[in-house]
Amino acid sequence: MTRALPDDGIRRVGVIDIGSNSVRFVTYEIHGVATTPTFNEKLLAGLGRDLAHTGRLYGDGVERSIKALIRFKALAEAQGLNKILVVATAAVREARDGAAFVKRVKNETGLKVRVLSGEEEAYFAAMGVINGDRRSAGIVADLGGASLELIRVKNQKVSAGRTFALGPFAALDNPAKPLASRALVRARLSDAKEHYNVRGGKLYLVGGAWRNLAQIHNDRTGYPLKILQNFEMRSQEALGLGKWASEEATSDLLIWPGINTRRAETLPYSGLVMVELIRALKPETIIFSSAGLREGLLYDSLTAKVKKRTPLHDACSHLAAGNEQGRDFGPGLFKWLKAIAPHLPGCFEEENETRLRKAACALVGIGKGLHPDHRADLVFEDVLYAPLAGLTHKERAYLALMLYASFTARSKTPNDAAINYHLMARERKYAMIWGAAMRAGSVIAARTPGILKYFKLTFDHGTIKLMAKRGHTELLNRKSVLRLEKMASLSGYTLETNWTPAGHDDATEMDD
Repeated sequence: MTRALPDDGIRRVGVIDIGSNSVRFVTYEIHGVATTPTFNEKLLAGLGRDLAHTGRLYGDGVERSIKALIRFKALAEAQGLNKILVVATAAVREARDGAAFVKRVKNETGLKVRVLSGEEEAYFAAMGVINGDRRSAGIVADLGGASLELIRVKNQKVSAGRTFALGPFAALDNPAKPLASRALVRARLSDAKEHYNVRGGKLYLVGGAWRNLAQIHNDRTGYPLKILQNFEMRSQEALGLGKWASEEATSDLLIWPGINTRRAETLPYSGLVMVELIRALKPETIIFSSAGLREGLLYDSLTAKVKKRTPLHDACSHLAAGNEQGRDFGPGLFKWLKAIAPHLPGCFEEENETRLRKAACALVGIGKGLHPDHRADLVFEDVLYAPLAGLTHKERAYLALMLYASFTARSKTPNDAAINYHLMARERKYAMIWGAAMRAGSVIAARTPGILKYFKLTFDHGTIKLMAKRGHTELLNRKSVLRLEKMASLSGYTLETNWTPAGHDDATEMDD
């Protein structure tokens, strides 16, 4: 296992992943337990291209990889990273000249490569899926250039993983004829049925080829949310995608626009493996994970204490970093709204609803400095596509709508297609209610930490009560009351307050 990183502050870590098809360098900022990618560069070197026929690494790929690794080492040094992790997977592990390649990398770049076993590769892929969402439970399937790893995850723990020689470089002779490999794929998966059956459960797909297929599927079907992490499909729909990729669309995929040729030639075969996995393991739901081995290495390097933290809240805190007002005000706002929170309708069960509401409050200040006419739209888009861990696409849409409603009463968002796809009308209303509550609290306190303590918020028999404490009634104004009254009305409640207008208070306006 990797040595644990320190608990405090933002740590900047780089991971170099020498895979069978790609060599990739990714840098991350780690805030608590949240990992945010800040730089990503890859080379499709195809190290494992000739492995099945020669038992050796692809010569041209070796030279290209060495050159890329020299660059990655220089970038890592220039970025002043706290730590750099360098690993190699199936191609280097299986090749007769793998050890020689590792030695050459050390001599020419100074990088010390850790060659992962198949079981370790499966373990770190599973840790990556857990890093992406703690609730993950099912089978993780990580398809690389030379191997397929299967491992079971549940309750943030994993079972023993296994590796299968089922990467395209290990089982595919002709990219244009993936179906010729069907018998081989079925044979090599034969005993996976018993050990990794997940009938009625979830199958998590990890790997660039599968992500590309999901992206192509979403483009073809007009799926409105342009993000792949935790994208879900029913097994029958995924079977259709796999059949389409491996049968009728084979020639089209090999020249698909925007897809590198070296990646494109693996797509039809990846569709075939998807089909055979679904038939063998019988999952009900397919989930595509953008988090895999690299994120698993990072997660494994964290201390047990840090792993107990909530990834979504740490990720939101990281996203709000640099805005001291929002960072300090958000937790206080969440605490202040707790008095009425149980009485406001929610979309999810209580624990998850609370988690999402707390995340929304943590982000309440990220619109600072943005033009007021465009603030709501920009914050909405930022939250919708931010690298936030622990969110399904429905939860992501819900969170983005809450933040949108914390800045505006408009019902039309910049991406109504995504919101309406994932949320029913009543669920959209629930998000707007919490957003309106955040907006009211923000106006009352002018987004200033320490002001909310002068106001007591309570709920009693269908009435929300806002009372300014003795000596502080002057801090309430008409706009504050109207904002809270709007939220109460959305919830079907009335508002009672000890605010009394004085002079021209009703004409007072301020930008919130």
